[in-house]
Amino acid sequence: MMAKAFFGTNHPLFDTFKIDIGIVNDGHAEMSMPFSEQLSDRRGSLHRGALVTLLDTTCGLSIFSSLGSLKPIATIDLRVDFMRSIPPAAGLKAVVECIGKTDTVAFISGRAFAEDSGELLAMVAGSFAIGTMGPTLDSEAGGS
Repeated sequence: MMAKAFFGTNHPLFDTFKIDIGIVNDGHAEMSMPFSEQLSDRRGSLHRGALVTLLDTTCGLSIFSSLGSLKPIATIDLRVDFMRSIPPAAGLKAVVECIGKTDTVAFISGRAFAEDSGELLAMVAGSFAIGTMGPTLDSEAGGS
């Protein structure tokens, strides 16, 4: 898939966060990231900001897979509800669905888990503008 190709090669965020792309198809996306001391808080847990970044990125990938292209998108609203603290030294997994879209807006719903235990850490819901003023990323990914 073109989105997986774009995000999977020489992407600064993915390199820094060591994000791994899992399943991507038909509006569904899964991504994970390992624990990193550089991104941890005082408790030795990944910072909540890292979790929000992983969720936001997974939201974008789910939308790209639903659209079948890398049209520019932008976050309109992103709500993250933290169910519990991130366990110390735990990696993260995000699972997001693009649950609907119009010509101009996509809607997502998802969850984040502690990678090893599968413990639910956060829920996400949001909306994203489709076809914003940003560049179309298809050409950078080798797609059309």
